[in-house]
Amino acid sequence: MDAQPYARCTYMDETFMFFLDIKHSFSDIVREVCLGFKSLKHGSFDLRYAFPGYSSCVLSNDVDLTLMWRCMYDFKLQSVDILVKDCGFSSVSSMVTHADDYSCISSSISVLPSSIVDGPEYLGHYRPEPARIYLTNEWQGFIKHVGQKFEGGALEFRQKLTKYAIELGFTFKFKRNNAQRIIAECAKRESEHCKWHVRALKCIVNDFFYIKELDNNHTCKGVLREQTSSHLGSHVVKSEISNELKANPTLKPRQIMDRFKHSFGLDISYRSAWYARELARKDVHGDDGNSYSQLLWYRDAILESNPGSYCRVEINPLTNRFERLFICFSGCIQGFQSCIPLLFVDAAHLKSKYKGYMLCATGKNGNQEFFPFAFAIVDSENNANWKWFFGHLYNILSTQGRIVTFVTDRNGGLLNAVASVFPDSPHSYCYYHLKENVRALYRNLSGYFVDKVVEEFMKVAYSPTIASYNFNLQSLKREGGKPIESFLTHLPLDKWCNAFFRGSRYGEMANSIAESFNSWCGPLRELPVFDFLEGLRVKVMENMSERKVECKKWNTVLCPPMEALLKKFMDVGRHWSISMSSETLLEVHAEKSVAVDLENGTCSCRQWQINSFPCSHAHAAIQKVGDLPVYAYIEYFHTCQSYIEAYTHGIQPIPNIDKFYVDAATSSAVVQPPLVRRPSGRPKSVRMKSAAEGGTRRAIRCGRCGQLGRHNKATCTAPI
Repeated sequence: MDAQPYARCTYMDETFMFFLDIKHSFSDIVREVCLGFKSLKHGSFDLRYAFPGYSSCVLSNDVDLTLMWRCMYDFKLQSVDILVKDCGFSSVSSMVTHADDYSCISSSISVLPSSIVDGPEYLGHYRPEPARIYLTNEWQGFIKHVGQKFEGGALEFRQKLTKYAIELGFTFKFKRNNAQRIIAECAKRESEHCKWHVRALKCIVNDFFYIKELDNNHTCKGVLREQTSSHLGSHVVKSEISNELKANPTLKPRQIMDRFKHSFGLDISYRSAWYARELARKDVHGDDGNSYSQLLWYRDAILESNPGSYCRVEINPLTNRFERLFICFSGCIQGFQSCIPLLFVDAAHLKSKYKGYMLCATGKNGNQEFFPFAFAIVDSENNANWKWFFGHLYNILSTQGRIVTFVTDRNGGLLNAVASVFPDSPHSYCYYHLKENVRALYRNLSGYFVDKVVEEFMKVAYSPTIASYNFNLQSLKREGGKPIESFLTHLPLDKWCNAFFRGSRYGEMANSIAESFNSWCGPLRELPVFDFLEGLRVKVMENMSERKVECKKWNTVLCPPMEALLKKFMDVGRHWSISMSSETLLEVHAEKSVAVDLENGTCSCRQWQINSFPCSHAHAAIQKVGDLPVYAYIEYFHTCQSYIEAYTHGIQPIPNIDKFYVDAATSSAVVQPPLVRRPSGRPKSVRMKSAAEGGTRRAIRCGRCGQLGRHNKATCTAPI
C-alpha cells in the first residue's frame, strides 16, 4: 500500500477520520477515538470494524488490531470503517483511573464483558434476550454542544429537545419559550439543584436557532429512560408518522401505537395516536376548509390537460360557498363507448371534516371488471342532487346514441331522478337490497323460515318467463304470507323480475360493481376534498394504464372470462339434436326443447336476451348452421379488441401542479367550505348498517319496566 491508510470512525451520526500507522497499538486507536469524540469516556465503548462480507469484526486488543491490518493487506484496502458503540458497563470507566493510562483499556474491554456474557450462554432458553436497537437511539445526539445550529428555528429546536429528553429519561421545563429565545432547565433544578440547562437564541440574519449555553450534565437522581414520558405527546408522534401517512392514508391509531411500541420502544395512549394522526393529516394534506379554494383551479386544469372532459363546479353566488361538483374525464367518456352499456349508480359517505356524499356512476368492461365513469361531490343524498347528477349524465350519454341500463338501490331521490331524466332506459333494482328488505319483514322470526322466504323470492326474481314467474310467485305467497304480498305491491315488476324486465340486464342482478368501486376508493374518502379528487384521479389513471398493458398478453378473441364461458356453453350441448325450421330458426332438443332465432338473437329460454350473450342452446344452433363463426353472434364489447379500445385514451397527467400552489396563494377567488354542523363526539369512520342490511340493533333498558328490549319509558306497555 503506497498511500498512508486511514480509518473512518463513526459514532451515532458523526464521523471523523484519522491516519493509521503500522506502529499503532490498540491503546493508540482508543486515544484517537477519545480525542475525536469529546463526549466519550475511556472504557465506555466498544469498537467494531467492517470489511466486504464481514460487517462487524471485534476490535478489542492488539491481536485484533494485527488481524485488522492483515485483512486490509489481503483485501488491498486503503481505508477501514470503525464503528463506535456504547458498551453500557459503567464499571469499565471506573477501572480507568488516569487519562493517560491506556494500557489497561484493552483488558477492561475484552475481559470484563466476556466474564459477564459467558454465564448466560449456559442458560439455554432462560438466558436474557439481547438488547434491541430502537429508532430513538439517534435522539440522544440531538443536543450536543454550544454553537449547534437548528435551521428549522424554534420549532425544530423544541422538537429535538423534547426527543432528547425522552431518550435520556429526564424531564425539563421552559423558563423562556418564544420565537426569539428558548431557555430550558431540568425539572429537578429546585428540588435537587440539578445544573442541567440549555439556552438557545434566534439569529436575526438567517432566522436559525443556535445553542448559546449548555450544561449537559445532570446532577439529579433518577435519569433513566423509561417506556413512557410526560414529554411524549401527539406532536412528537406526529413528527414520526407524517411520511408514513403519505403512503398509507388509512393508518389507524392502533397501528401507530403498535409501531411506536415495536420500533421506538415507547408506550403512547390511543388519544395521542389519534390526535397525532389528525395533526399529521393536516400537515400532509392541508386544511380541509382551504381545500375547497383549490377546486376552481382543478376544474380548469382538468379541462386543459384532458380535452373533452366534462367538469362542473357550482358555488353559491351570494355566500361564495361550495355546493356541488361533477367530473367525468375524457378518457372515461371515450372508453365507456367500448364497454357494456350498463351503469351502476350509488352514493358513498365522505369522511372528512365537512362530510358530504360521493355520487358515482360505474360501468363494466368486457372482462367483467368495473370501469369508473363519472362521480360527483354533493352535500346530501336528496332529490335535487340526484336529478342534477343524472342531468349531467344525460348530457354525456345522449351524444353516444346507446340505450344504457341503470342498476341502483331504491333510494327515493335516485328513483325519481332516473324516471325523470332517463324515462326510456331500462332500470333494475339491486337484488341484494331487495333481499335484505325481505329479511326485514320477518325480523323477529327464526332464521330458517326467513332463509326459505328469501330463497322463494330469489326464484321469482330470476324467473325468465311469465309462466315460471306465476308458478314461483304462488310458492312465495304461500311461504311468506301477507307481509310479502304487501311488499310486492309496491315493486314494479319491470324493475326486479327477469320475466318482465325491459331491455337487457347483461347478467347483473345486484349493484355489486358500484359497491366494489366505493370500497376501492374507500381510503381516499377520509381526505380533504381536493386531495380526495386528485388521489382518485391518479388511482383511476394508474388502473387504466395497468389494464392497458395487461390485456396485451391475452391471445383470445374474447376477454378471458367470456372465452371460458363460451367454451363451457359449447361443451354443454354437444349431444343435443337440432331441427331446422329455416336458415335462422331452429329447434334445439335438450332436456326440454327450445326455439332459437339466430337472426333476432333470441331463445325461448330467454337467457340470451337477459344476459346479452348466446346461451348453450344458441351455441348448439350456431354450430348446426355453420355459416358464421360463433364470435359473430357475440356482442362486440365482450371482445379483447373492444377492451383495448376502452383503455386506449386513458387519463392524462395534470401538469403545472407547482404553479397552482402559487396561484392559489395569491388568488382572490376563495371558495368557502359548505356549512355543515359537526356532530358531537369522535367522528365515525365506518357507517353503521341498518337492520335490513344485516346490522345488529343494540338493546336498551326501559326506565319503566327495567327490561332489555327495543322500547323505552315513553313507549312501554308492560304491566307493572
